[in-house]
Amino acid sequence: MLSKKEFKLLFDTYFDAVRSFIFYRCGDTDMASDIAQEIFMKIWEKKEQLHNNNLKALLYKMANEMVISSYRKETSRNHFEQDMIRNDASGLSPEEETFFTAWKSRSKANEELYERLENEYEEHTEYPLYEQFNARRSWPSVMKDIRKRHSIRRLYRGVAAAAIVLLSVSSYLMFSTGGEKVLPVARVESGNHFSFGKRASLILPGGDTLLIAPGVADTLDEQLPFVSNNGETLIYHTPRTADSLVYNTLKIPRGGAYSLQLSDGTKVMLNSDSRLKFPQSFSGDTREVYLEGEGFFQVAKDAAKPFIVHCEKYAVRVLGTTFNISAYRNDEVSMTTLVEGRVNIECGNTVVALTPGLMAAVADSKVTTREVNVESYISWTRDQFSFSEERLEDLLKKISRWYDVEFVFDDEEIKDYKFSGFMPRYESIDAILQIMEQAANVTFKMNNKQIVVYTHQE
Repeated sequence: MLSKKEFKLLFDTYFDAVRSFIFYRCGDTDMASDIAQEIFMKIWEKKEQLHNNNLKALLYKMANEMVISSYRKETSRNHFEQDMIRNDASGLSPEEETFFTAWKSRSKANEELYERLENEYEEHTEYPLYEQFNARRSWPSVMKDIRKRHSIRRLYRGVAAAAIVLLSVSSYLMFSTGGEKVLPVARVESGNHFSFGKRASLILPGGDTLLIAPGVADTLDEQLPFVSNNGETLIYHTPRTADSLVYNTLKIPRGGAYSLQLSDGTKVMLNSDSRLKFPQSFSGDTREVYLEGEGFFQVAKDAAKPFIVHCEKYAVRVLGTTFNISAYRNDEVSMTTLVEGRVNIECGNTVVALTPGLMAAVADSKVTTREVNVESYISWTRDQFSFSEERLEDLLKKISRWYDVEFVFDDEEIKDYKFSGFMPRYESIDAILQIMEQAANVTFKMNNKQIVVYTHQE
C-alpha cells in the first residue's frame, strides 16, 4: 500500500519532471498539466494496490502512453485521420477514400507517416492500472487530501513562448527511434550554463569589428551612418554613393542568431555559427552574397538583377523568393530548401531547378532533390529544433553549434540512429539530453564542453 506520506513525496519529487517530459512530447502546456494531474490522480486512486518501489518507471510509462492516447482522441475530430490509423481506410465514404488515396500517394513522407501511425496503433495497449477514471472530477479531491499547489502552470510561462504547433498528426512523438524501451531519466553531469540569444559581430573592410546586440546604439559607427539596429535586425539603407562594392561580413557566434536587411530590401536570418559576406549596397547586373553556415532568405524581387548566394560547394540563383540554405564547412551535405517561388541550384556544370517543397542536397559535386516537410528545415527561425527521421550524428551537430559543445561517440553505430520530433532551443542542454535519453537507447555523459554518447546499458 502506498501511504499518504509516500504519495506526497512522490508527487513533490516527480510532478514537475513528469509534466516537463509530457510538454516535450506534445508542445502543449495545458495538455502537459492536464495529463500530469491525471497520472497522479490515478496513482492516488490505486494507492492501496501500489507499493513505493519502481513508481518512477510507472509514471513515465503512463505519461508516454497517455500522450499517445490524447493525440488519438484529437484525431477523432478528423474522421479521415481516425479511420486512416484504426481501419486502414475501411469504412470511408467514396469521397473520403478518394481523398485518402490521393493524400497517401502524394509523397513518400505521407506513406511513411501512415505506416508509422498504423504501427503505433497496433503496438499500443492501454496500461490497465489507469483505466476507467475521471481525472478532472477526481483531481480536486486528490489535491485536497494532500496539499494545495500554487500556480500549477508557472513553470511554463517562459517556455510557452517558444512552443509551436506541428502541422502533422505525427507530432505526438517527441522522439521516435523505433525502440520499445522506456528508459530511466538521464543523469547528466552538468555545469554547462552557456548563454544564447540575439547577438552577432560586424566585420568592416579594414578588419575592425563592431558588436551587434540589443542595446547597441541605433547608429552603429561613424563609418556606417546608413546602418541601423533595432535589437533584432541590422538594417542597411542605400548609401548616397554606391558606385563600387564595399563588403561587410555579419558573423554569428555559437548560441547566437541575428537578422539582416540588405540595401535592396532582402531579409536574411542567420543561424548559429554562420557568416554572410555582402555589399553595403548592390551595383551592377547582379546581387551577390557569400554564405558560410545557415541562412533563411526572403529575397526582394528585381527581375533585372538576379540574386545569387554563393556557398562553398554551389550557388543559388533567384529573382525573388523564400528559401533556407544550410552549408556548414564541416557538413558532408549542404542543403537548400525552397519555401516559395523558384530557385536554380548551380553546381559546376549542373543546374537544378527547385519548386516549393523540394530540398536540394549537394555532396561530392552531385545534386539530388527530394520532397520534404519544409517546416522541419526552417523551424530554427522560430527558435525550435525540429527533426524528421534525422541521423543522430547530424542532429547533434545542430545541437553542438547552438550550445557550443562537442559530442564524441563511444560507438560508431550510434551515429545512424534516427530521430523525429521537436524541442525549444531556449532550454538548457541538460533538459534536452534528458529528454533524448528518456526517448531513445542512448546515454550522455557531460564533462564541461565535451559530451560522450553511449548506447544505453540495462
